[in-house]
Amino acid sequence: MKAKYYSTSDLAKKTGTSRQVISAIINENWKEKRISQATYDRITKQMHEIGFVPNRTAISLKKNKKDRIGILCHGPLYSHTSIALEKLNHYFLSSQKSVEIHMSNEGELCNAVKEMMGHRVNRIIIVLSPMLPNFGEEDLREKSLTPFLSAVPHFFYNFPFDVHTPDVAQSLLKCGGHLIGFSRPDAYVPFIKRLLTKRKGWVLMDEKIHSFIKKSSKTQKLLSKLKKVVTYPNPQGGKLRENPFLLGRKLAQNLLPQIKDSNFDYLVTFSDGIAQGVAQYLDQQGISIPDDLQILGFDKIDSIEFLKFPTSTIEVPVNEMIDKLISLMETPSNDKFDHLCMTKLHFL
Repeated sequence: MKAKYYSTSDLAKKTGTSRQVISAIINENWKEKRISQATYDRITKQMHEIGFVPNRTAISLKKNKKDRIGILCHGPLYSHTSIALEKLNHYFLSSQKSVEIHMSNEGELCNAVKEMMGHRVNRIIIVLSPMLPNFGEEDLREKSLTPFLSAVPHFFYNFPFDVHTPDVAQSLLKCGGHLIGFSRPDAYVPFIKRLLTKRKGWVLMDEKIHSFIKKSSKTQKLLSKLKKVVTYPNPQGGKLRENPFLLGRKLAQNLLPQIKDSNFDYLVTFSDGIAQGVAQYLDQQGISIPDDLQILGFDKIDSIEFLKFPTSTIEVPVNEMIDKLISLMETPSNDKFDHLCMTKLHFL
């Protein structure tokens, strides 16, 4: 599939007007040109319906005929998404591809896609942050996004399979894009099964993790077999600029009374950084890690084997996801649009 960009001449033919009228509307000087409000409304409506975006880089593109790829980081960069961007950086440098990089916040996805299309990128990679509220579901549901995604080949990297309702993925797939990611609920299946086989069932769990585990009937059923599951507020909510290790220490301080009063087997945290902060604080309070309490992190950061406190972790399949993304860019395929990669449990 090639990007479907319409020229001002194409739009003029479709709307039965002239290039001068189209240009006046694009440049927002249509009133000075005595163009009626009805004509403006009719043309702008059709511009949106066909996914038309003005070409803002026509001059530069005449000088540079390279395949131009857009990378849109939607939401805060975090942990494994930062690693993915580093790997993409090496790939783009070695392949000498022209890259346009943008960043967008919650509620800005559609406008950011339009902005990138205005720079005439041939393909768009949208990197979804795990720190977006509900993993960006509201942004992905936005109906006004559809015509623009349908106009340009695109890839959603780090798509949270099984977190959103199925219609979200179905809507995106209809636009012709590729969804590359892993199932967040399924990532915890091996962990819960290991606890059940070891007859360890008292778990203290981050409520954000608990919320998406419950969205899958399979994982919810497994979760219900544990003896006791107590949740606590996600420590990173609204605190993205704070060090995860320090957040872990604060979390452990708040949870200390519960940990002392109850015989928990495992503490499930949102990241390896938080897990290490928790472990250090509890160790200072005389609670041995992992003898008295075991901790589960997430990501399997590169330095985990050198960290002081041994913790279990879930490895995000970054290499597999990036390899799949690069493969799809090198050899476009319409055979399969959702690409589910598997996480790996590293259990103590």
